[in-house]
Amino acid sequence: MADPFLWEHCVLGFTLLGYAVLSINAYINRRKRLRLSEQSKTMSECEKCSVEIANSLLPDVKVPDYRFKGMHLKMSGIRIGFDHLGVKLKSTGRTILEGVSGEFRPKRVAAIMGPSGAGKTTFLNALCGRATYGTTSGSIRINGQSSSIAEIKQLRGFVPQDRGKTASVCLDEAFHVSVYFCWLNVLWDDIVHEHLTVREQLYYSARLRNAEGTPPAMINNIVEDVLNVMQLLDVQHSLVGDVEKRGISGGQRKRVNIGLELAARPTILMLDEPTSGLDASTALEIIRSVKRLTAIGMTVVMVVHQPRYSLFTLFDDLLLLGLGGRTVYLGKSEGALPYFGLLDCLDCKLGFEMPLHENPADWFMDVISGKVRNEKNPTLQPRKLADAWAEFMTNLFDSGDLELGPDAAEGPMDRFAFTKALDAKLFSAGFGENDVLSQEQFVDFLDFLKVKKPTPAAWECLMERMDFQDGFITRPRLTSFLHALTFSFSQDAGKSEGDFTSSEASSISIGSSKESSVSGILTSKKIGRRGRFLIQYPILLHQNSIRWARDWKHKLISTGLIMFAAAVFGGQCREKLIPENILCPLKINISHLPIGTLSGIACLHIFGSDRPLFWRESASGVGVTAFYLARVTVSLFDVLVWCYLYTIVWMIFAEAPCSYWMWLIAFRMTAVSASGVGVFMSTLVPKQNSTLATAVLLLVMGGALSEPQVIAEAEGLSSALAFLSPFTWSQGENYLALIEVSGGEEAVDFYAVMIVDGYKKILLCLGGSDLGYLTLAYIFCGGAIRCRLLLQTEDCAQNAPS
Repeated sequence: MADPFLWEHCVLGFTLLGYAVLSINAYINRRKRLRLSEQSKTMSECEKCSVEIANSLLPDVKVPDYRFKGMHLKMSGIRIGFDHLGVKLKSTGRTILEGVSGEFRPKRVAAIMGPSGAGKTTFLNALCGRATYGTTSGSIRINGQSSSIAEIKQLRGFVPQDRGKTASVCLDEAFHVSVYFCWLNVLWDDIVHEHLTVREQLYYSARLRNAEGTPPAMINNIVEDVLNVMQLLDVQHSLVGDVEKRGISGGQRKRVNIGLELAARPTILMLDEPTSGLDASTALEIIRSVKRLTAIGMTVVMVVHQPRYSLFTLFDDLLLLGLGGRTVYLGKSEGALPYFGLLDCLDCKLGFEMPLHENPADWFMDVISGKVRNEKNPTLQPRKLADAWAEFMTNLFDSGDLELGPDAAEGPMDRFAFTKALDAKLFSAGFGENDVLSQEQFVDFLDFLKVKKPTPAAWECLMERMDFQDGFITRPRLTSFLHALTFSFSQDAGKSEGDFTSSEASSISIGSSKESSVSGILTSKKIGRRGRFLIQYPILLHQNSIRWARDWKHKLISTGLIMFAAAVFGGQCREKLIPENILCPLKINISHLPIGTLSGIACLHIFGSDRPLFWRESASGVGVTAFYLARVTVSLFDVLVWCYLYTIVWMIFAEAPCSYWMWLIAFRMTAVSASGVGVFMSTLVPKQNSTLATAVLLLVMGGALSEPQVIAEAEGLSSALAFLSPFTWSQGENYLALIEVSGGEEAVDFYAVMIVDGYKKILLCLGGSDLGYLTLAYIFCGGAIRCRLLLQTEDCAQNAPS
């Protein structure tokens, strides 16, 4: 005879297998962290030794402290041109940005500055196509072609401003930004995965935001590059944490936030107030890190607010916006001070004099705001500064000294210089006649150069990178290795996604055909929604499995509470779970309430606590379905385990009749469906109110609206809640099954006959009582609620700013 509960045994086996896989994955991930830590240490030591060798040969040579291995840009360089860019508010018709024209070029850091209300953030939003609160005028050019940054989203990285600044922008610039848009910006402040380490954050961002089929080695190189350039190596295996659980510092968290965008290898990086809320030293370190990205051809544009002098000197170009969102200056940063000191600006005399030891950035803001008196031209008002600029520079790029463009690049040192220096050092060390050096001879040569030999692991790495063959290296190969150290990319780095090698990627000339092929990016084949899901779901599933393992304390507490509730409510059901007892349906109802309510509340964190994270990842191309189902898949195992434990404890204390599987199926229907209600509520109700709202809704559904006579008489909202209640179907099926295995309807108490008839009527109106225990609950509770959630989040994601 076939086992009637064969399916349940399969589900149990599936649950145990799932828990085993999750645990093994957590163990493997821990071992992987240790291995990657050792690799990072080895590579850093190898790079340090290489730089010391080069500096010992040629002390004046400029060798980068770190050479990129995987950060090959998807395009070699992008010029961003903008002509007469303006924004007019839809709500009031007020112009908050007007007639801004110019260009930002590759390999340069451009800063946008201006007093509060000058339209800095609006300008950045207009460039990105995010100024949805107003009507945008003017045109944008990408490498000379009329286009939009929003159309090359895969080439752009955007780091929004911080929480406090967002609020001030909404007040100062507008009265115009919709509550919805402000809410998104506020939530986007340093949004990271709190339960993941710094390296894991960058790794998953690189996996999700780079092309399908990107080799794992290249992904690891990208992560290594970001960790080095953002100075995060020391905390790469530290949890980011949150306010309640202290993790990395605020400055490090800001670096991680920028690193998440860098992991996508953008050609354009835009940052809105990246230094806000940070101390001066930390802000300087972050901008220095970003500055290093220009060496590989990246275009960096950032909004900053009165930086210190040492930070201001890192900017190549400067855009100053005055009152009304008009251009006051746009050119090289070092040209701003001479410009404001000009005695003759066509028909307008500027002639401002900056006091000695004044910070130029602060002084510019004072000049634009009208706080600096012009002794040589007292009639010059702040609003006339934009007119003066327009007269002085009708076309910025024809203006000679103030031309906005890359300085003459200082190329790598000539190979002959390395050959000459190497020959001289080898001759001094006694190897002048040797065209080939063995490893032993090379060690002696390092001792002569006073370069310490690295650890064995780093030594092996150095030998491999220098291309030792059978323990020997020729002079030409050694010279090639040393010369390659002067490039931005590592000699042994792999090829990028393009058709050019790493050395070519670092030296492509601006304006080449490869750089200008924006149309190739715009017309590239897009992956369909189904294909995107199949790619992203396994990555997100792996990510959430790590989060699951780190959240063990929360799960342990939740499990303990559920087992405690099972003992308390099970004890109240003792000797009452028989059809002859009139309290039998009531006790079944009471027994379903705790497992349903606690499961619903415990599942709030699946989506609700990470709503901001969802918005950021969906705006970066992560699919709603993949994001949601990956979290539900991992959390499903917890719900199933809670059901098994709850049923065991409850049956022991209730001394319940019938088989364990019958009660398990009923409780599982309630728990799974109630968890869907919890996730649904977390999308609608603010985080601080979601627990209370979920508890109230489930108690109302399970206590007041789950009785069959109530359902029959309910109308409107009460009828809808009763129909969608997780308890209506599970309790009905549970009670009818208990009657069937306990003597049939003849054994039912007279006063409970009406309840039996009510449950039968409900089930029959939906297709018959033989639909099974799982069918009704999963279709009408879990299925309906989850489909509603998917439709809602999909709609929200489509309307979110890109």
